[in-house]
Amino acid sequence: MSLHQFALDYSQLPSSEQSQFAQATRRLLADGIIWREEEQDRPIYSFLVRRRELVADYLAVAGWELRHEERIGAFHVVHREGAHRRRFNREQTIWLLLLRLLYAEKRERLEVSLTRYPVVEVAEVARRYAEFFPGQQVRKRSSLTDALRSFQTLKLVRAAGGGTIRAGQSEQLIELLPTLEMIVPAQSINALGERLGQYDRTRSENEGDASDEA
Repeated sequence: MSLHQFALDYSQLPSSEQSQFAQATRRLLADGIIWREEEQDRPIYSFLVRRRELVADYLAVAGWELRHEERIGAFHVVHREGAHRRRFNREQTIWLLLLRLLYAEKRERLEVSLTRYPVVEVAEVARRYAEFFPGQQVRKRSSLTDALRSFQTLKLVRAAGGGTIRAGQSEQLIELLPTLEMIVPAQSINALGERLGQYDRTRSENEGDASDEA
């Protein structure tokens, strides 16, 4: 669509929808994900379903691609050149891969739960971390706290029953949300264990180099 055609189509929107358009694009670029099950996202999601093509054309001018994961009920944006990509640090990436692995395992087992999506105790996440990275327990609590805070903001996890996830509450249940599938696709699952192993080997090598220099 040309800019002239976009401007024409946009001008034909009712003023209320022009306001929704501005809100939708602003939230997409700020949050990255609009998920139908988030109460505050529902009006925006409904608008995007109706006006997907117009919003996509607008975002494409700046290099953004609007994607609709209909099965999950979510829209998200990615930049074609990787610009403005949200970057996780090493520890956050490790926690993300672990949570995605746990999500896949629990979905496969079809475990009975009182929540709509799979849940895992904070203690289980920490235990799996310790299995992959023995001897790292001293650091894991603070890094898990930071990671869970980020992932909850990004709508990847939430506290079962509401509220804030706290890494210090070992029995608290974390609900693993299907939006995790958008960040780490299903076809990558088989490689998750190997990637976590690579992180462990790289860390051990770095610590070994530091000891040699000392």
